[in-house]
Amino acid sequence: MNDTLTVPKDKVLEAYSKAKSPRKVMLENLFGIKTFQPDIMKRIIGFDDVCREMGKNPKDYICTSDDPDDIAANALRQVLLISRCFNADKKEVMDWGNSNQRKYVHVYVYTAPESSNSPSSGWSLADVGHWLALTYCGSRLAFLDPEHAQYAWDTFKEIYINLIK
Repeated sequence: MNDTLTVPKDKVLEAYSKAKSPRKVMLENLFGIKTFQPDIMKRIIGFDDVCREMGKNPKDYICTSDDPDDIAANALRQVLLISRCFNADKKEVMDWGNSNQRKYVHVYVYTAPESSNSPSSGWSLADVGHWLALTYCGSRLAFLDPEHAQYAWDTFKEIYINLIK
């Protein structure tokens, strides 16, 4: 026998707001973390959160090699998962046939050091750009939301730099 229990959402949210950490975890396990933190930018604060959200094991994304190509290949796997995670949270889907739908990407710039001690040298985010129906960077690295693209850079800057350096 499989009975279903129906609970008003406002009661669940009230219980969550009053609960201490162990009970909050229990409620998150029962109802899903999206019930209590609908904004993905509040749920994702590290790569482990991306993995949890996408049902992946973070250990599968650890690179133990010192080879720059291996590091970049692993970073690509990570950023693909990051963009897929943020896009999965949107109600719309990436529609490559829709020239009116904007797709957002990171635009990087490398600043050469004026001297070897220049703190402003290296890779940085120049812009979160958009385009309509073409790609400069690869479709899997695009975001549906410019705030998500910016947040992904701010949160996972080291991963993106490993991809492009």
